[in-house]
Amino acid sequence: MSSNPQFTHGSVRQRLELALTHEMRDGEEVAWQGMKLARIEPKGFGIWLFAIPWTAFSLFWTAMASLATVATDDSVGILGWAFPLFGTPFILIGLGMLAMPFVPYFQRGRILFAVTNQRVLQLEMGRDLTVKSIPASRIGDIVRRESGDGTGSVEIALSGAIMGVNGRRTTEMTLGRVDDIRGAYAAVLELSQRD
Repeated sequence: MSSNPQFTHGSVRQRLELALTHEMRDGEEVAWQGMKLARIEPKGFGIWLFAIPWTAFSLFWTAMASLATVATDDSVGILGWAFPLFGTPFILIGLGMLAMPFVPYFQRGRILFAVTNQRVLQLEMGRDLTVKSIPASRIGDIVRRESGDGTGSVEIALSGAIMGVNGRRTTEMTLGRVDDIRGAYAAVLELSQRD
């Protein structure tokens, strides 16, 4: 992103729309596009069943180890604090798990989904622009999840795994929590039937 000055000015949404324009191929047209909404999903709190005991135990263990270190009569020095500090990464992991349901708020306005007449795109603006592209030929089963207010997500199963970011294999793509979910679903369905 830093090498391309076109993506450094304007709001995040404007930069994402500019990036989408640059991603378009000859003859490619946008059939649908939408921004990811910042919604907390109730199912996201399921991780708390594990995160709360994990974090509580990590805090307890670190506190007990710290108290034991402080209670010693001799000056223990820096090596004596190694045992209590061992719990710090576990506390941070626990806090990270507790924060997971709130991730959509941090992603608000940073992810743009688009369905064109050739592929499905996901553009994410962080420090760098990340673009995921799924050609029409790779679209498998399509599942729409819709709320009463017309928002929802479309899950797209991919025929065959695609090598994704960090070398991981991707077997699905989700157009997650967007307005006009029926429009998104219709555009993906039409695209899948073209190929």
